[in-house]
Amino acid sequence: MATIATISSSPSDPSRTDAVLEYVTKRLISHGHTVPPIVLRDLSAEPLLRGRADDPEIALAVKVLEAADAVVVTTPVYKAAYSGLLKVFLDLLPQYALRGKTVLPLATGGTPAHVLVIDYALRPVLTSLGAGAIGQGWFVLSSHIRLYDGGGLLLDPAASVPLYQVTEAFLATVEGSRPAESVPVQLAGIEAVRARPEDPEAAPLLADLVVEYSTRYGRTNENTQLTEVPPSDFHPERGGAFVLLRYGGRTVAGGAIRRYDDQTAEVKRMWTSHLHRRQGLGRRVLTELEAAAIDLGYRKLCLTTGPRQPEAAGLYLAVGFEPQFDTSADPESIGPLRFTKDLSVALKVAS
Repeated sequence: MATIATISSSPSDPSRTDAVLEYVTKRLISHGHTVPPIVLRDLSAEPLLRGRADDPEIALAVKVLEAADAVVVTTPVYKAAYSGLLKVFLDLLPQYALRGKTVLPLATGGTPAHVLVIDYALRPVLTSLGAGAIGQGWFVLSSHIRLYDGGGLLLDPAASVPLYQVTEAFLATVEGSRPAESVPVQLAGIEAVRARPEDPEAAPLLADLVVEYSTRYGRTNENTQLTEVPPSDFHPERGGAFVLLRYGGRTVAGGAIRRYDDQTAEVKRMWTSHLHRRQGLGRRVLTELEAAAIDLGYRKLCLTTGPRQPEAAGLYLAVGFEPQFDTSADPESIGPLRFTKDLSVALKVAS
């Protein structure tokens, strides 16, 4: 596994830039990498501004950077340029401080007019520092980043999908692997598999769920408990089922059911790869889970989703789940959102 240093150059706390970096950091950690942070606003201002590279705090930050195999650099955009904090820190580094390192540059800003800051302002500096490979990078509009009090981040799909893609490409470079391609799936080529949660094929799904929930809900609260049930609940002998959708040899979506009571199965672990969302895979997973529930003798489905998962709530409504809450209320005021679905119609068709 690699050591991937991250550089935060936002002077603000909380910060939309740092929220994006935290999301990327969780993805890196989910791949098993060590991710030491360098937070520039925490360094002493006087030696930073006076160019004193021998200051203990600055020297330690430089050592972290030197020991890293790869680096993620993040910056807010001010006055059409990367942050002053990042500028003074980069000026302190040895001439080839990034020699041979893979670098992923990320920026946030308030207007699309600054979208080229990475390529025309930051990339040349990283190149001059000897970066071995500089990833595509990404600029995230501030309006696509929603921060919640107490922690938590919701990214607009216009930001989350490309951010996922550039992070996966960066990881592929670091790991020497081939990144997954974002290609439309042909529903006829989808293979539905009833697996077990401990199967290796389920690992991408479960790892991604941890990143997704912890990003959206921040520190632990009642809404972060959505995935915390024993994996054994999804075994057939316990009245459960675990379904994976595979396409082109990769797991692209999945979900599970567990026993809620004698008549009811609870839907859990719903997930679709970031590279294949909005292509009907969630509907297909639910269809497979309904079939599994009927096979196990259930007559009803229930599920709970979080208030910061509007796309999930929309899917459940679209496929006939009945909301057990006031849909006109602010989801944040409700907390976990409960849905149910009667399987009697499906049972009649099946019989």
